Formats: sequence, C-alpha cells, structure tokens
Amino acid sequence: MVQDICLYSYISSGYSGQAVQVQCSIRNGFPGFDIIGLPGTCVKEARERVRCALRHCGFKFPQSRVLINLSPASQRKDSTLLDLALASSIMISQNLQGQIRNGHDPVKIMVAGELTLQGEVLQAEHSLGALEAAKSLGCQICILPISDPFSVSGMEIISVTSLLQAFRVLLDIVNGKKIAPSLLVQQKENKKTIFSDVIGLEEEKESLAIGASGFHSMLLFGPPGVGKTMLSTRVHMLLEKLDSESEKQVLRILGCANISDIENEVQNRMRILSHDCTQAQFVCGSTAKSPGEGSLAHMGTLVLDEINKYTPKLLETVKDAYDKGFTQSSRSGQVITYPSRFLMVGNLNPCPCASLGDPNGICTCTAQKIASHWNKIGRPMIERFDIRIPITSPKNLLSQNSEERKSDSYYLGKVHEATQRQMERYKYIEGVEYNGQVHFNAASLIALKDEIDLFNRMYENSNLSSRSQISLIALARTIADYDEREKVNEQDFEKASQMRRYGLGDYYWRSLK
Repeated sequence: MVQDICLYSYISSGYSGQAVQVQCSIRNGFPGFDIIGLPGTCVKEARERVRCALRHCGFKFPQSRVLINLSPASQRKDSTLLDLALASSIMISQNLQGQIRNGHDPVKIMVAGELTLQGEVLQAEHSLGALEAAKSLGCQICILPISDPFSVSGMEIISVTSLLQAFRVLLDIVNGKKIAPSLLVQQKENKKTIFSDVIGLEEEKESLAIGASGFHSMLLFGPPGVGKTMLSTRVHMLLEKLDSESEKQVLRILGCANISDIENEVQNRMRILSHDCTQAQFVCGSTAKSPGEGSLAHMGTLVLDEINKYTPKLLETVKDAYDKGFTQSSRSGQVITYPSRFLMVGNLNPCPCASLGDPNGICTCTAQKIASHWNKIGRPMIERFDIRIPITSPKNLLSQNSEERKSDSYYLGKVHEATQRQMERYKYIEGVEYNGQVHFNAASLIALKDEIDLFNRMYENSNLSSRSQISLIALARTIADYDEREKVNEQDFEKASQMRRYGLGDYYWRSLK
C-alpha cells in the first residue's frame, strides 16, 4: 500500500496569493489534455510546457484522456507557478493507477514552480508566498525552487531544481521513505560590520544605536563631508534580527518584486529613495501588482538622502505610508495593499550654502533663507523624526584614540537587550513591537503609564503637540531600555528633549560658541 497525497499549488496576486488544489484524472478515451477550473492564458500554455518537460525527462506522456481540475473552480487562475504541480499530478496519477492506498488521511504537499522545456524548475521568488499558504493549509511538506526561505515550524521545506528531482521526492513521500537531508534547506548566518571603521563620532553612534533599538526615525544634519550619508546607510545594520512573522512578510514582498538576490536584500534591510522617484513608484512597482519602494523598505530603513531635494508630493506620500503602515494602489480595477512599516533615516545640509555650523566655514545665508531651506521638508515631516542629530566632524582624525571606539558587538548587544525588553512589554498589543511604534496604536500607551505620569509632572505647562509628547515619552523609555533600567527617570527625559530639540526653528548654530 502507498500513502495517498493531496497536492496544492500557489498563485501569486501581489503580496497576497491563493492556494490551489490540483487534482488529476487519467481515464480511457481519445488522447487529450484538458485543464478545468477557470485557467488563464499562462495555465493553458502550461500544457505544452508540461508535455515537453515530461518527455525531456524521460517520462511517457499518458496516451489517454488527462483531466486536471484546479480548485476552487469558481476563481480565475493565471500563473506559471502551477507548472510543477501540473506535471507532478500527472506523474503521480500515472504511476499510482490501480495501487491500493493505505486509507489514512492524505499527506498535504505544496508544490510550486515554473518549468522550462528541458524540465528544469526556474527560480521563482513569488513562490515564497506559497510557504505562508502551505502553513495555513496545514501542509506537512513544501517543494519549491528556492534556496533560502524563512523557516516554518512543523513543515519540511525541500528545494528542487528539476522536474525529475521533484518527482523522486514525491515518489519517496508516497512510498513512505525519508527525504534526503541534502534536499532540505539550510539557513545562513549574517555577519555585520557597522562602526568598526568609523573614526570619532562616538556620541552620534550612541544616538543611532538608541534610535535603532526603539525603531525611532532619525534626521541627521550638518556640513558636507562629516559623514551624514555614511551613518544613514549603516543604521539598518543595528536593527534587531527579524522575528519569523516579520521575516515572512519581508520575503513575500521581495518575492512579489521579482528580486533575484533575496538573501542579500533580507540582510540589507535598507532602501535608498532616489530623488527622481515618483509617487506611483513609491506606492507600486513597474507592474500592476508589484510592490513599490515604500513596501520594499518594510521592517527596514528608508534612507532619504538630502531630504530637502525630494518633491513635496513625494514627501507627503512617504509620510502617509509611514503613518498608515501600508501602501495602497489601485490599478486595473483592483486595490493592491502591501505592508510598509519602516524606519526613516533622513539627512540634509543645515543651510543652502552648507556652511552653517562648520567651524572652518562662514555661512552667508540669511535667517529667511535658512528657514526656507528647512521648510522644504515641512514641520509635519520633521515631527515624524523622533531623533534629530547634528553631525560635526572631529577636529583631527589622526588624534582619535582607537581604544575609545566601542566594538560592533557592544552596540548590537545593547540594541538586542533593549529590543527584548520592548517586545516583552508590547507582546499583547497588536501592531506594536518597539517604543517608536506607539504612535500607531493608542492601546500601547497603557504600557507607558508610569512614563506618562512622570512626563506630566516634569512638563506640566508643555506646549508640545500630542505627537511630540508621545514621541518624547517613547524616546525616554527607549533610552532607559538601552541603559538597562526598569524605570524612566528625569535624566532620560532631559536627554530625549536634547535629541529632539533641533529642526523646528532651532537649527543648532545657536548652541555653538
């Protein structure tokens, strides 16, 4: 007796997708190959790809009536990811005809991949969504042409590169044999180099680590050449490793964007927004259902280099996605939504002539020009940055003592400990994992009751906006978490106020001697 199996496949539709059950019936009659269940053009063309791939791999296509049903039959299906499942269902039906099944519940298997005419299975990043679908269906095994997917508990993930390899795996499953360990996917570790080559800027590094530990957006400003862009593009390395749920979301988004090197993108977790990016490109990609820059930055950093050079409309779109936590576009009569919860890291020169605050330069800008320079960003956008850091270069790089520099492991360790405290604090609050995300869920403020009470005592007559007040409280809480303290004290609020003070009328030159 052999083990009966239930074969599923997957159709991608933007970030979301649809699981499809593939059933094959081979019966006597005039030779033919029919597919029912509202197949689209890609699925209809798959008949020829499947025929050719089977013959090229040495299999004889059935000289009978082949009927494949795609369920649910009421929904249209159009994806090349069904190729491998179609071929697998035919081979299994052909080889198991007349054999007695063991009568137990069938093994649920997810199979997805596009075939070439030679029987090879093409790398298909869209198939990452199949893992999520397989998990929801309760599949025990998932066969995909991927090398580094997210891990799913209770399910074996098998990587295949050819139709012949996939059939051998399925045959072993049917016969109750164990799968070869070499086919099971292994995860790789990511090694980071963050600040080990950065001389000086110790206070700035500490501020960036505090911001990363609490997922607080940051704005860096200062004269040219002080390291604003360099620091902006390293913040993502400080972020805590993604949990399983967030990693699934990121991988599915990257898969929908047809990005070839997904492993590198997951490790990178950074998008640098181009100055010629349009609102449409930020919200959606080149095709109707692909993700845009906002979604590709999900759970990572979105770097806004020279933020004052972006168009006001684009900055408004970025702000809207930042507040909502998702991007939404409407094309071809269908609304496509992608998660978009990112950490903004912006930078800019402090004034039009870029000499403001430079000890070796002379600023020739008037107060009106400086205010106009910052107004290009706009007060609402500046308010979204919980931390605003002025960057100044050290007087003499050669005089910097390397022993004063803290190691990357020091910063990563501090960020990890602070992150764990926050995740424990907000574990029962949906949509909030970090202090920097309390803006998005009013219920999370319950977890900061003591901090709010201290704020009210310290800032009884505060004229700050509601957002600024919440931001100050959250940042003070992050500083305490970073310093491994249970309770927030007055010094934490004073430090948070200093980290937030610039940008709204105070452009830091007033504090220079």
